[in-house]
Amino acid sequence: MDKFFKTCFLLIYIFGIVFLIILDQRWGKKTPIPRPSFGEEGRNCQSLECILREKNLVLGALDRSWNQIRDKRLFPDWESNSSKK
Repeated sequence: MDKFFKTCFLLIYIFGIVFLIILDQRWGKKTPIPRPSFGEEGRNCQSLECILREKNLVLGALDRSWNQIRDKRLFPDWESNSSKK
């Protein structure tokens, strides 16, 4: 019975190590999400044109991130599900 528990523990340990190695290799392949860069003029925006330019920069980055999520199919396609009703 003691050998049985040792064998089970050894198998769980080996599977855990293999899982962590695969996870570590996969984690290194992920590309970081590009973040919008704000210039110095964006921090002290006073004019409406400057504020709208910064708003378009942020909304553009948001659109790109939603497109990435849609391309990777992390969330269901809501539009196709609503048309089936």
